[in-house]
Amino acid sequence: MAQRHLNRKELAEYLGVSERFVEERVQSREWPFTRHGERLVRFSPADIRQIEESGRQPALNGPLASRSAA
Repeated sequence: MAQRHLNRKELAEYLGVSERFVEERVQSREWPFTRHGERLVRFSPADIRQIEESGRQPALNGPLASRSAA
């Protein structure tokens, strides 16, 4: 996990998504971020952790499904 604040491009590279995808999440305020001034956006390690957790899906089928229900 990232240990420093990342900009949009760095976050996109870290998550393996496009910069446009990150920008859309910022514009819709779906993801947490810190704005410095009018245009400068940064993502803290806590923001990144929350973004990663928001995309986590539990196993519904297969051998791991019974473990996630426990």
